[in-house]
Amino acid sequence: MHYFPVAIVTGATRGIGKAICQKLSQKGLSCIMLGSTKESIKHTAIGKDYLRSASSYQRHCAMAIDFKKWPHWCDYESYDGIEYFKDKPPLKLKYSSMFDPCNKWSNNEYRYHLNLLINCAGLTQESLSIRTTSSEIQDIMNVNFLSPVTMTNLCIKYIMKSQRKWPELSRQCARPTIINISSILHSGEMKVPGTSVYSASKAALSRFTEVLAAEMEPRNISCFTISPGLVKGTDMIRNLPEASKEALENAIGTQNTTTPAEVAEEVWSLYNRTALDR
Repeated sequence: MHYFPVAIVTGATRGIGKAICQKLSQKGLSCIMLGSTKESIKHTAIGKDYLRSASSYQRHCAMAIDFKKWPHWCDYESYDGIEYFKDKPPLKLKYSSMFDPCNKWSNNEYRYHLNLLINCAGLTQESLSIRTTSSEIQDIMNVNFLSPVTMTNLCIKYIMKSQRKWPELSRQCARPTIINISSILHSGEMKVPGTSVYSASKAALSRFTEVLAAEMEPRNISCFTISPGLVKGTDMIRNLPEASKEALENAIGTQNTTTPAEVAEEVWSLYNRTALDR
């Protein structure tokens, strides 16, 4: 049996998530890319500006799951998706779960197994707390914290089930890894007006990951947080009010700016380190 690692990346249709998919696919991983809408996943494709196909065994697909609709998205009977093939037209499909591609791609000779989750989807705040509506607060928490927690739990259960079914996975493959993308704003030292709810959601995600790492260590699953500074060129930065954007730039400073490609490189470094440590 040949085992091929699969990565699930949320927020994969643009910005940091897109750069992460580029990096992981370039390194030979198969990718399941999650976007919020059917329209957003239409823009994903195999090519130099998005996914790579570094080897013949790689498989890629995109899936539409709206994290704003937590917890209801967990109970949908199917999700709209697109499967990608090198030198062939994309194929529209329905998936019964985010793990459905792994099962469909596998056969008696090849086993595609989830080995990496990157929770990258994020929703920014566009006003002071007192001007942020209840529905906006709910959306921010659903996308930035509650959905990543649910994604993490679902993926860990799937990984542990795979480990029990195929014990050789733990000997032949890199250590299963969860990476949650937080923000420099999770720190108590950063107080930028107009980001209160967003900052709280990222602080919650960071703390969740810290405790989760201790919980998962005996189960041979690694958990990390990456907390980027100001990430150039992302929609989250462009959509901020000008006053908040200026305050953010002043608070963080030029030394704490980064790019989606640099974040993607850090993701790969953390995952690759688990393989080298074996």
